[in-house]
Amino acid sequence: MANTFSNIKETVISGVILFLPIFILLLIFKKLYDSLYGIGHKLCIIFGLDKMAEMNFVPILTTILLVIVLYLFGLMVRFAMVTKIKEWIENNVLIYIPTYSKYKAKMMAKLQPEDRSEHPVLVQLGEAWKPGFLMNAADGKSTVFLPTTPDTDYGEVWIVQDSKVTTVEMTPKEFRTSILLSGKGIKTGKSRINKE
Repeated sequence: MANTFSNIKETVISGVILFLPIFILLLIFKKLYDSLYGIGHKLCIIFGLDKMAEMNFVPILTTILLVIVLYLFGLMVRFAMVTKIKEWIENNVLIYIPTYSKYKAKMMAKLQPEDRSEHPVLVQLGEAWKPGFLMNAADGKSTVFLPTTPDTDYGEVWIVQDSKVTTVEMTPKEFRTSILLSGKGIKTGKSRINKE
């Protein structure tokens, strides 16, 4: 009974987490469309299109304006400042939504294609081990990428001795998901990098 209740609760929370961004997106879309509708109506008056009784041009102009605005938003994503604002919202606002990070990590893992060129590893840095990806190994040295969180596409590239690198028996997708979940599920490596 307790397991059934727990499963129902987790499924409901999953549904809320999945629906919440869609609901917010639709709400913003409606507000934006309503705002642009007024501008579209004014443009119809300016161009004299309102006098053409056989066809209403306001929705057409509003849709064109909406596409232009969304295109401009798409251009804004390329700026680092906008990316920082998005990350700030995720790190300071969305973290208070229960299990948001967990379900975001699951969704990101499903969206990211499997990358066979990366090999999950643990890299020894002093007395600690840091999760990373082996990019290349030659001449007793390994080139590793050490990702950051929450965005594992960013990080640092290090070149270390092969003896400092231990492989992890996980797929790159599973490994990235574990990093996004604050290390939950990362398997400890047992084998050293094979020297070539």
